[in-house]
Amino acid sequence: MTRRRPTDTLTPDLFRDYQPAPVVERFSPERVRAARASARIKQALKEALRDCGRSRDTVAAAMSEYLGERVSPQILDQYTSAANETANIPAHRLIALVVVTGDIRLINALLVDTDAVAVARKYEALIRREMAKEARDRLDREINAADAEWRAGR
Repeated sequence: MTRRRPTDTLTPDLFRDYQPAPVVERFSPERVRAARASARIKQALKEALRDCGRSRDTVAAAMSEYLGERVSPQILDQYTSAANETANIPAHRLIALVVVTGDIRLINALLVDTDAVAVARKYEALIRREMAKEARDRLDREINAADAEWRAGR
């Protein structure tokens, strides 16, 4: 009969409260809840601008520099206004906002109703490796099935 070790009650569990960082960065659903995609994007823009810690003047100036075209703080206000349903941010300006704020959650707010997600470039090699492993596993199964068929046919 094996003896159970006594439980150590004096050492704290170092991993009890551990939460790994999310691989896919998203806004919490309650922060960008909306019935329509355009309204959800407006909320996401508002949250990203609030979270970036810079004024809209500074963000607009950085976007203008990145794009080589004028982006005003007033147009950013229009893009985030729920009352102004006709002012939606164009894709190139959304990308500029992602670059300026560093907030990839904006792209994932767009993709929420799709089967796609945006992840940081640093994960690309890991994803490619996992896809290669899956392909290798499929090939191994096919090889094993062919081997079994060959042996059964003898």
